[in-house]
Amino acid sequence: MNKYPFYLVNVFAQSHFGGNPLAVFPCADGLTDEQMQKIAQQFNLSETVFIVAPSDDKAVADLRIFTPNYEMPLAGHPTLGSAFILKQLNKLPDVFILNTKAKPVQIFTNKAHVQLKIQGFEMAQSQMDKSSLAHLSGLTADDIASKAYFVNSGTEQILVALSNHQALKNLHIDRLKLRVLNADNPFKSTEEPSIYYWFADGERVYSRMFFEQNGVMVEDGGTGSACANLGAYFISQNQYPATKHIHQGDEMGRPNRLFLSVDDEQNIYVGGDVIEVGKGEFYVP
Repeated sequence: MNKYPFYLVNVFAQSHFGGNPLAVFPCADGLTDEQMQKIAQQFNLSETVFIVAPSDDKAVADLRIFTPNYEMPLAGHPTLGSAFILKQLNKLPDVFILNTKAKPVQIFTNKAHVQLKIQGFEMAQSQMDKSSLAHLSGLTADDIASKAYFVNSGTEQILVALSNHQALKNLHIDRLKLRVLNADNPFKSTEEPSIYYWFADGERVYSRMFFEQNGVMVEDGGTGSACANLGAYFISQNQYPATKHIHQGDEMGRPNRLFLSVDDEQNIYVGGDVIEVGKGEFYVP
């Protein structure tokens, strides 16, 4: 019986039971893809991350990020949670690189606060009108601020800007209509789309993110990749440099607080605090 240590952390957390939960396997070399997928199913968290030896000498490790159903090319809170655990277990500098399937990611650490930096994105505007988008979302057309955008800075999502804060609380996603919207996505890599709604009030942004899983809509408490895609949206609208404080997960009773900034060189930074809440060993026959 092989034993693999794991850690449980909450990412984007301001309290012990806040943030987005994550399981981190810091010594996953030896596990097969099938075993990683089955372990992710066992934990049944939004993501479980497996850290393996780096594939090049620029990075300290490679990340394999799994939902209960499939592997992801990049995800924000698994990358930040992994960086936090690696920093705790090893004598790493405050700045280092982690490889994801999508791209290398530069990491900045300062005690419990971890930040990632990414560059580059692809983006396209949806042709669905506001009325149809509102029907998809359980809202009125006046609640929708603009057309939806397909954005991919590492992991793709559909971004929808709302005109008021109350609309966030009224969201009710029609899964089949969401698939109709996603049919026009030029970057589509999955038949189970993710949609991110946001409302900006100055430097504060309120958001919610939903994705389809096993035929039902699921809400995510704190989505670093969507936060990065929001940074890409600001770049596309020439609204940078910018600094935003993202509030997500409140409607779930699981507050997440994300930090987003975009600099003059179009670098996107996403960060938050990480809290370790447990550890153990997983047995693999």
